[in-house]
Amino acid sequence: MTETKYIIFGLISLVTAAILLRVLDEPEILLDKEIEITIALGVGLLILILDRRAARRIHEIIHEQHLLINKMHKTIEEQNELIKNIQEISSSHEGHLGNKDFD
Repeated sequence: MTETKYIIFGLISLVTAAILLRVLDEPEILLDKEIEITIALGVGLLILILDRRAARRIHEIIHEQHLLINKMHKTIEEQNELIKNIQEISSSHEGHLGNKDFD
């Protein structure tokens, strides 16, 4: 939303500068400066918008990666618990089988 505010502010300032230069009937040198100022403001606004969008997209990617890593971590923990349970069951069965052989 702030990007829109910057764009509107830039456009208002450009229109104000153009109106003032026309009303004051400044020489051609100032008209050249007006074009340079307009180009500089336009490029500045473009860089600002692209930077903000890139930062927002990077934040979204980082958040998605965080969720994916959390899901993978939970899956690995579940598999680890399953392996521990299987080892306990396996060792308890071996203990029972070993006791029967000696009896």
